[in-house]
Amino acid sequence: MRLTDIAFQNLRRRKMRSALLVISVVIGVAAIIFLYSTTQAMKEDVANKLDQYGSNILILPDTGEAMTFGGITVEAPTQVKELDMSLLPLMQTIKNKETLATIAPKLLVNTNLKGQEVLLLGVDFPQEFQLKKWWKVDGLSKNQLPSSGEVILGSDVALSLNLTLQQNVSIKGQDFKVAGIIQPTGSAENDQAVFMDLAVLQTLANRPNAISLIETAALCYTCPIEEVTQQLSDKLQGTKVTALKSTLESRDTTVNKFNLFARSVSLILFLASSLVITMTMKSSVEERTREIGILRAIGFRKRHIIQIVLTEAGLLSLLGGLLGYLLGMGAAVYFGSALVKAEVLIPWQSDLLVYALGASLLIGLLGSLYPAWKAARLDPTESLRYM
Repeated sequence: MRLTDIAFQNLRRRKMRSALLVISVVIGVAAIIFLYSTTQAMKEDVANKLDQYGSNILILPDTGEAMTFGGITVEAPTQVKELDMSLLPLMQTIKNKETLATIAPKLLVNTNLKGQEVLLLGVDFPQEFQLKKWWKVDGLSKNQLPSSGEVILGSDVALSLNLTLQQNVSIKGQDFKVAGIIQPTGSAENDQAVFMDLAVLQTLANRPNAISLIETAALCYTCPIEEVTQQLSDKLQGTKVTALKSTLESRDTTVNKFNLFARSVSLILFLASSLVITMTMKSSVEERTREIGILRAIGFRKRHIIQIVLTEAGLLSLLGGLLGYLLGMGAAVYFGSALVKAEVLIPWQSDLLVYALGASLLIGLLGSLYPAWKAARLDPTESLRYM
């Protein structure tokens, strides 16, 4: 009789104990699969939102005199060579164009309002609001955008110029209505600027199609930011494309915390499942003292006993791994996104089946090593006393 036949017979005779061992593996594997899948979705969702929550790529002219804007060095409006609107469609031709979530061009113009030097910022309002999701603008309802005849003031500018909502302000000889005032943000580029429609400012400044810089939010969870930066550099001749390291480091730190959490919990579940299997197999060996003694008395060696115990554990672990994968993956696909409130859908990941089977087999074998070793060391003559 083959050792595998003996193992199968033992499993059939002890259905309840076998079922309990399978259930313990199923729970462990399903929990790990569910945790891994949902954590990956959370990581992607958080990374994407962080990428959208402000720019992570800055596109500047490659030559010209430098000026400081909110702590960022940009090219002066009087430069000989400047960016223009023709660059925007070129950005949509790069290989990873789907990662470019927001493209926000800006024109910077200095002007004098009520005797004060003020920075005018011409922006594409839909893109700007997508980029500056943390803005809280008094005077504008949710999803409301200013018209071409309206401006938004930074909090410091509104205070220094003594302007309030719905007042008119003359900019370069044209009247504009104050549609909104941005609540203090703590950054100069938001609090000390006047925001207006990009096309309108281009006309007022007599610089048609001109832009000073482009802020871009790239969703780079699945691709290195360096690749997107290089692709943009290759397409946009005469520009300097820079990845904002502070933004990327913040995102990476947050994502790494998710990784640490998932690994820690997975390790705890792995150890817990191994402990349950160890106790179950140990109890099984103790109940089979007489049977093991008979096998040893009729010529079975220690390695044969070890093989029988490990085969039983391996078979049950593989079955538990398969069921655990189906349970964990199914729960993640149908309930994971809603449970963790992530906007990323979780697909079936067939490659996780291989890992699930491998992990369950490892759990089963590790948990059964001590009971198998203990069974092999039983003295045949001592075991037969229980007959």
